[in-house]
Amino acid sequence: MNILKFNIESWWSILKNLNNDIKLELASRLIDSIKKPIPPVEENDDWKKLAGAWNNMEQSPEELADFIRNSRFTNRQIEPFD
Repeated sequence: MNILKFNIESWWSILKNLNNDIKLELASRLIDSIKKPIPPVEENDDWKKLAGAWNNMEQSPEELADFIRNSRFTNRQIEPFD
């Protein structure tokens, strides 16, 4: 039995014991949900605004990387193994 048929049978085993009025209401809601147009998905292009955000930097990429590395602060004390 494929998964779709299994899902349908699972739902039917739950719904088959409902009274007819409830079944009609569920059927009506299902049909209404099919008739409604699916709204278009709005794309979120906010991340595209970040492209080239550092293009106007006065530093070269290498200088910027060096600046970031030299700005790091650590108070770790490395202990020898002996």
